[in-house]
Amino acid sequence: MAPGLLSAALLLVGGAVLYTEQPWFSERGRPGPSQEQAAAPGWPEARRGGLRPQRGHPTQEKKRPAAKGSICSFLSSDHSLPAFPRCGTAPLVDMLKGSRIIGGSDAQAGAWPWIVSLQIQSGRILTHVCGGSLVRDSWVLTAAHCTRDTRDPLMWRVVLGTNNIAGRHPHTKILKVKAIIVHPNFDVQTYVNDIALFHLKKEVRYNNYIQPICLPFDVFQNLDGNTKCFIGGWGRTKEEGNATSTLQEAQVHYISRNVCSSDLSYGSILPVTSFCAGDEDGIFDTCRGDSGGPLMCYLPEHRRFFVMGITSYGYGCGRKNFPGVYSGPFFFQTWLTDHFNKAISKDIFNINIPLRHVLIALCSVILLATL
Repeated sequence: MAPGLLSAALLLVGGAVLYTEQPWFSERGRPGPSQEQAAAPGWPEARRGGLRPQRGHPTQEKKRPAAKGSICSFLSSDHSLPAFPRCGTAPLVDMLKGSRIIGGSDAQAGAWPWIVSLQIQSGRILTHVCGGSLVRDSWVLTAAHCTRDTRDPLMWRVVLGTNNIAGRHPHTKILKVKAIIVHPNFDVQTYVNDIALFHLKKEVRYNNYIQPICLPFDVFQNLDGNTKCFIGGWGRTKEEGNATSTLQEAQVHYISRNVCSSDLSYGSILPVTSFCAGDEDGIFDTCRGDSGGPLMCYLPEHRRFFVMGITSYGYGCGRKNFPGVYSGPFFFQTWLTDHFNKAISKDIFNINIPLRHVLIALCSVILLATL
C-alpha cells in the first residue's frame, strides 16, 4: 500500500473519533380546558385499561460511487424512510370482498395483523392495558395516555400475532420494549397531543399474522364519511361491561368536525389534532381498554389500510352524539419521522464505533486507490 494512502486512512480514523451525535429536539403544543372540566363525570373517558399503580448547503464534490451492495455503499447511503413501504395488507384476508363489514364481533385470525396488545408485567402476570399499531418492524404507535401508570419500558411487553390474548398461541410473539417516547406536549387533562411510540428491543419478522399498517402522511386528506373504516380492540364491550380476551372489530365512519364540535357534541374541547369517528347513534364505538388502538381506513386506490387515527377518548362509551375521539398521526408527521430516522442513524453509527472507524478508513483507501 502506498505511504500516501496509508496516511490518508490514518487521518480518517483519527478524525472519525471526533464525531458527535446531534441533540434531540421537541415540539410545543397549546393549553386546553381546565382540569375541573376535564375531570367532570364521564368527561372525557380514556379508552384504556384499568390497571392502577403498581442543510447551508455544503459544496458537493463528484465522487466515484461505491459498488452496489458493498459495505462502503451501506455506510455512505441515505437511510431515510422509504416513501411507501410494504404495509397495510393482511395476507389471510381478501380486503376487496368486504368480509370485515361486521360490528362488535370476534375478528378472524390474521384479519388485523398490525394490532398489538400493550401489557404491563407484574411478576409472571401480564395485564392488557392498551392497544397499539405496528407501523415499522420495531415501532408501535399508541396513545400517550396509555403510559399514565408507568413509562418504564422494563415493565411493558408487546403482544403480537394473535387475536386471543388469553394464554399462548402458535403465532403469538411477546416482545420487550427498548424505549417509550411520549409526545413532549401531551396534556393528560385535555388529551391534546395524545400520541406515543414504543420502540421494540428486537425487530419483528413479518408473516401472515404480523404485518405493519401504513401511516397516513400523504393520504389523510382523502378521509371522508364514505371511507370504509374499522376499529378493533380488547376493551369493554359496553360502558359498564367487562373486557374481552378475543379481539373485537366493528365498522365505523368519519364524522365531520362541524358535527363533532357542535354544541350537541364535544363543542370547543375537541383538540385541533384530533377528530371523531364512529356512529352518531352510538351503536359502534371504542371503549375502555381500546385506547391506543388504530382507526383503520381502507383506501381502494392504494389497496391498503392506513392508521388514520389513534383511539384517544370519549364521553362514556356508545353514547348518542358522542362518538370516539381519535388522535391523528398525520398531524405529527415531523415528530414521528424524526424519531424513526434518529433511531436508524443511531443504530448505524453506534453499533460498534471502533469497527465503524476502521470500515470508513478502509473504504476511503479503496476509493483513493481507484482514482
